[in-house]
Amino acid sequence: MRGSRRLLFPFQTRPAPRALALAFVGLAIARCPGSGPNCELESASVPLSDGLEESSGVAPSRAHPGIVWTHVDGGAPYLYAVDRAGGLVGKVRLGGVELTDAEDLSLATCDGRTCLYLADLGDNEERRDTVAILRLPEPDPRVDTLARPTRFPLLLPHGPRDVEAIFVLPGERLYLVSKGRSAPVSVYRYPGPLRAGSAPVLQEVQRLSDGPRVLPRQVTGASASLDGSVVAIRTYETVSLFREEGDTLAPLDPGTVNVRSLREPQGEGVGVGEDGEIVLSSEGGPLGQPGSLSALRCSL
Repeated sequence: MRGSRRLLFPFQTRPAPRALALAFVGLAIARCPGSGPNCELESASVPLSDGLEESSGVAPSRAHPGIVWTHVDGGAPYLYAVDRAGGLVGKVRLGGVELTDAEDLSLATCDGRTCLYLADLGDNEERRDTVAILRLPEPDPRVDTLARPTRFPLLLPHGPRDVEAIFVLPGERLYLVSKGRSAPVSVYRYPGPLRAGSAPVLQEVQRLSDGPRVLPRQVTGASASLDGSVVAIRTYETVSLFREEGDTLAPLDPGTVNVRSLREPQGEGVGVGEDGEIVLSSEGGPLGQPGSLSALRCSL
C-alpha cells in the first residue's frame, strides 16, 4: 500500500486459516511501496462483540488502559466499552437526550478530567438545520450505568452538510470535518467555549479538497492526541496525519497511511491513543460480517 513504508505483523493466537489470512494481509501491507509515516500493524482486525456491527466512532480510553469506547451509527443512546479483543466490557446509557444519527466519538480533557464527545452530526440527505455534540465525563467502563450528557447544539455556516468527524484540541477547542459528499471537505471550528444554551454558527477555517470526493475518499472520522500534537483524519481507505498550525491543519510529511490492506468492511472510526497508537473501527459487512477493531503504532 502506498501509505506506509514499514508495517509489521505481530504473532496472533488464532485458528490456522484465519491466522494465515491475516498474515497475508500483514505481509501485503509491509511490502506496499510509497510514502507515509513509519507505522506498524500493532493488532490485526478482531471482530467486535455482537450488537456493534455498526461501530461508527472509536476513542481509546486514557483513564482505563486497554479499554476502547465506541458507539453505533444511528440513534441508539449508548456508549460501549470494549477490550482490545473486541469483547464488550460495559455500556453507558445516555439519558435525557435523543440522538438522530451519531457518527463519531472523541476523547479530550475537560475540567481537569477526560471527557467523551459524541457527535450527533449524520445527515446523509443534508437536511438537518441543527446538529449537536454531547459531552460527558469518561465513566467507569466496567459498570453499566446511566449518564446524562450535556448537549451543545450548533449550526453549519453553509447550511446542512453531511459531517461524520470531530476532533477536540486542548482547551476544549472543538472542530468538525465534513464528509465531502456534495461539497469540498471543510474543517469547521466551534467559536469560543462550548455553550449549552445556544446554537452558534461554526466558522469554516480550512478546505482539504477542491470539491466533492469520490466515495472511498470521503471523510468518516477524526481524532486528536490528548496533547493536541497530532490530528488524524480518516476516509474509507486512508488515515492522514496533521499538526495544528494556527487555526488550520498542516499535513505531516510523510503523513498518509493507506489502510485498504486491512480489509475493513467499511472503515469508519479513528482514535489517537498514546505513544503513536492509532485505533481503527469498521462497520460490519454483508451476510452478517461483524464490525472490527484494529490498531497501528506510528513513529510520528
